[in-house]
This record gives sequence, C-alpha cells and structure tokens, in this order.
Amino acid sequence: MIKAPVKHNRLRRMEKHDYTSSCIYLITVTTEGRQRLLGTLVGDSAATAAIEPTPLGAYVAKAFRQTAVETTKKTGCRVQVLHYQILPDHFHGILYVRDTLPADYALGKIVAAWKSACTHALWASLSASFSAPHLSAENGTKDLSSEHKTKPLFSRGFNDRILFRRGQLKTWVAYLDDNPRRLWLKWHFPDRLRKVYDFTAGTKGHRYTAVGNTFLVTHPERLQVRCHRNLTAEQIQQEVEKYLREAHRGTVLVSPFISPAEKAVFEACYRERLPMIHIVNRGLDGKFNYPSGRDLSGCSDGFLLVLAPYADYSAETAAARITRAQCLDMNGYAADLATVTLVLGT
Repeated sequence: MIKAPVKHNRLRRMEKHDYTSSCIYLITVTTEGRQRLLGTLVGDSAATAAIEPTPLGAYVAKAFRQTAVETTKKTGCRVQVLHYQILPDHFHGILYVRDTLPADYALGKIVAAWKSACTHALWASLSASFSAPHLSAENGTKDLSSEHKTKPLFSRGFNDRILFRRGQLKTWVAYLDDNPRRLWLKWHFPDRLRKVYDFTAGTKGHRYTAVGNTFLVTHPERLQVRCHRNLTAEQIQQEVEKYLREAHRGTVLVSPFISPAEKAVFEACYRERLPMIHIVNRGLDGKFNYPSGRDLSGCSDGFLLVLAPYADYSAETAAARITRAQCLDMNGYAADLATVTLVLGT
C-alpha cells in the first residue's frame, strides 16, 4: 500500500533566506487541478520525447520572460531568465536575480505578477483568444466554460530551490531539458516509476522512499558493494570484475556507490543491466523529486531500485558535500539490506 508521508510543506519559503538578495532560483508551479493545459507530450520513444506547447503554454513561457523584463524596469534591478521548461501540467523556470531587490519587491511578488498575467491569459483563452481544441477534454482537461473564469491557472504558491553549490546550475538545466524523457518513461511505465512512501526493508526495518523494482529487496542473495577510496586503476578493475561475477550469478548488488571503485562497479553493472539497489543521499518524497538520469532509466527498465533513506529538505539532503559520517551512515543502510558476504578470492 502506498502511503503518502506527512512532510515539509514545499510551498513554504526557506527560513532565514533573504528573498530580495541576489540569487539564482529554480521555480516550479503547477496548474490548478493538474490539468494538462500547457502542452502535449509527443514522440514515440523516450529518446524522441518532447513537449509541444499549447498557445496558452507558449504564453506562459513568454510571460515568464516578460515579467523579468518588467521587474527590471520597475525596480532598476536586473532580473534574468536563464532557462525554462514547459510540461503539460506544470512549469519550471530558472530565474537569476542579479541585483538586490527593493524590500517590498521580493521573489514572491515577481512570481505572483507572472502567475496573475497567466491567469488572465487563461480567461482570455476561454473567450476564444486561443484555439479551443488545445483546451478541450481530449487533452486531459476538464470543460473550461464561463463558470471557470474566476479560477486561477496555477495552484496556490510555488516551489523554489536556491542555487548554493558549484555546478548546480548545470545540473538544473540538464534536469529541465530531461523532463520530456522522464515524463515519457513515467507515463509508459507507471508501475515501475511509482513512488512507494514509508517503504520498509532490511533486518532493522528502516523506512525509505522507494522508486523502481521493489522486488529486488526480496531477492535471497543481496551483496553490499564497498570499496576503499584510494585504489589504483588496476585494483579498481579487480573490484569491478569481482562484483560482476557475483552479479552474473544472480546476486543483487547494494550500495550508495560513492567511491571511485564503487562507481566503476555501478557503471559496469549498469551497462549489462544487472540488478542493483542504489542508496541515494537525496530526498525523493517531494512532488517533483524523482531519481535522475540513468537511475530513472534503470528503474523504468526494471533492473534498478532506488532507495532514499533521508527526507527531502533534511540536513542530509541539503548538505553541499557528502560527509564521511553520511558515507558511513549510507553504507550502514546497504549493510542492513545485504544478506550475503563476499568470500575473499571468489
């Protein structure tokens, strides 16, 4: 049974952060009722997946850019759109506030002005300013008759993530660009990519947020992958070959895959689509948080299970760099899930 946990309200702003300060934000908003008003998923495979914006969706993107321009004009503070992605029922945008904003014109006011403009565009679309077929029930939406003209386009509030770390912007851009592929996989493999909250596994009954092939935790032979950080290239290759032999025997490998050798084991097993359980140091309980990159593909293909022992927005997931204590903690989770010990020389 899937049980949604009681978690942090992701519409709250980060405590003690000055939302008038110069900063880069990843902003996410969802349509009211998650209606698919902004675009249509096209493509016959994950590799060719793309979002074709509706006229309303195209306006939302245009208004996002225009709001940044208008904010700069009104406040004299430079605000710049760095990237965005339209999805059928939500929108991601990366906004760069280059200068300190006035005290009465924080980030929330910028987003509110943009959302208001988009709502007025929705109302205009109901008056035939936009093409009716794009807003029909055929695209998964409800009937938007005149009685809906008082309803907003977007649901209350917004989610924001704040850029703190080197390389984080590049990760965000890649994440936004990868959204169509991820959406295609989620729509075509719903069972493999459904989140399981409060998933209990291991001898100690730890609770995780799980995505992927949950049957892997029931496999009788599960082996922890743990390799020293300071291995030579030759030693790393030996570790890879050792764990590959076990995986080819049918053993499920379990690890956070942190050290260079552990990452090499993951790479080798991934190429051969061998079963693995990946312990991650990021929260997956948030509405928009899913495994990223190849973890998502591995889950959809059925040979990977991703387990998140930490809650989203927790101290562990907010850390700029993984600590030794956290590495030991994650290896502890992997050890708890393991059922066999590798015999030296096998």
